[in-house]
Amino acid sequence: MEEQRLSTVEKVLFLKSVGIFTHAAIEELGRMATLMQEVRFETGETIYREGNPIDAIYVIVRGRVAVKSDGGVVREAGEHDVVGALASLDLGVALRTVSALEPVHALKLAIQDFQDLLASDFNLVKAVFRVVAQHIRTGF
Repeated sequence: MEEQRLSTVEKVLFLKSVGIFTHAAIEELGRMATLMQEVRFETGETIYREGNPIDAIYVIVRGRVAVKSDGGVVREAGEHDVVGALASLDLGVALRTVSALEPVHALKLAIQDFQDLLASDFNLVKAVFRVVAQHIRTGF
């Protein structure tokens, strides 16, 4: 049985509750929502593999993922968390392996679309810098 898809309005309301997007304009969130694809990952499925290029960021709607480095779990991410945002800033490779700890429902945004949105919304840029600073302060 296929799960129901989120409407654009539901995506916007969800994105507004995600820390990195809290201060983004509703118009930008609407634009972002139309660019995002809903994706699902099964338990154990790899989303990013350390050292491989990434092509998108993911906003977790439901479920949890493990962020691993050198085989050990660095942290877990869950509902309302964004994965891949840091690597998307420099078009680099994944710094960590990310895999689903349980079934995951996420919103996928292509890196180029994310960068285009950053170019048009300074509040979104500031929010991303807050996340970067938080990761630096906590050692990731």
